[in-house]
Amino acid sequence: MTEPLEQSNPYALTLSSLGWGQGVVCLVCQNCDWQFLVGTANKPQDCPHCHTNQLEKYQDEDFSKMEDFIKPPELYLPFSFPQEQLNEKIQNFAKNIPFAPDDLRLDNLQTRLQKIYLPMWLVDSHVSATWQSECGYYYQVKSHQEKYSGGRWQTQEVIETRTRWEPRLGRLGRSYQNIAAPALEEHRRLMGALGNYEYKKAQPVTPQSLLQDSVQPPLVNIPSRDKDDAWPDTLPRFQEQAMEESRQACAANQIREFRWKPEFSNQNWTLFLLPMWSSYYLDDENKPQSILVNGQSGQMSGTRRASMKKAKKISLSIFIAALIAFALTVVVGLISLSVQDLAVIAGIGIMISLIIALAAIYPIVTAWNVNRDR
Repeated sequence: MTEPLEQSNPYALTLSSLGWGQGVVCLVCQNCDWQFLVGTANKPQDCPHCHTNQLEKYQDEDFSKMEDFIKPPELYLPFSFPQEQLNEKIQNFAKNIPFAPDDLRLDNLQTRLQKIYLPMWLVDSHVSATWQSECGYYYQVKSHQEKYSGGRWQTQEVIETRTRWEPRLGRLGRSYQNIAAPALEEHRRLMGALGNYEYKKAQPVTPQSLLQDSVQPPLVNIPSRDKDDAWPDTLPRFQEQAMEESRQACAANQIREFRWKPEFSNQNWTLFLLPMWSSYYLDDENKPQSILVNGQSGQMSGTRRASMKKAKKISLSIFIAALIAFALTVVVGLISLSVQDLAVIAGIGIMISLIIALAAIYPIVTAWNVNRDR
């Protein structure tokens, strides 16, 4: 995939001919297989996904095999979370990890911060279908209840809202627009970390405006799921819209037991981009630990790793302090053989030494708990 061509192909499909313009390259991570489109002025060295390998330029001159995956997007959600609040969130993340690794510093996280647009598929399709369901219609029933109050029976009028279910069937011919489906194998995990996006705030986008961010140009992640793989995820969404329109056509209040036999035609697939910040820090084993931030809401997710090395150093320092306190207590105890008044001080010293020795366990136990709960 990344082997260079022996000679230039005059019929090659280039990024420029696909609509991305000049100065855009495709980068590949050989470790995690994530691929990105990025402006040549913002070619990061390390992969912003796995953080363990350098990105390499896609060497093939012809993008025909990737055409469906790298068409310019139709819609996107811009980065809208304020930078000041982002810095505050990152700083709090670093502060809230006890015995944090030395590499977990605000300046490191900010330096490594990278904007990434995550792709989703959008599909338009015409749907022809026959359907049948049960439609519910609200109606009111008036009744009376007897209630004993104040020493006498009183009649109270009660109005209940009930639902009358009636079978319905029909035919449907509609065109549905922008039905979304995951375009990444890791979509579910990423959305679990990033939380929800407000899709209603989506905006039209051009490749030129997308990659020409003067402050921090982003990377556009290329889908890892093809259309055939993503298509089954769109079917429930098509059915939801068809079901709602069928309910409206029947002027019903509710609908249930919806069954249909759809036929899809005139499909058009485009991309929808979601904003995400990515950064990382190195733990004791020098392994990168990812931090992800929703570019719209600011929701942050990251692996919390305490430094066991730092905890052990602090524990050792506390234990040495306990030994010194104990040694001084022993000296005072020996002197108390001659000076009885020092015996009380020696006893107190032993208690303090034991308390300090027990406190030496705290850093190690705390670091262990943090790493266990990650």
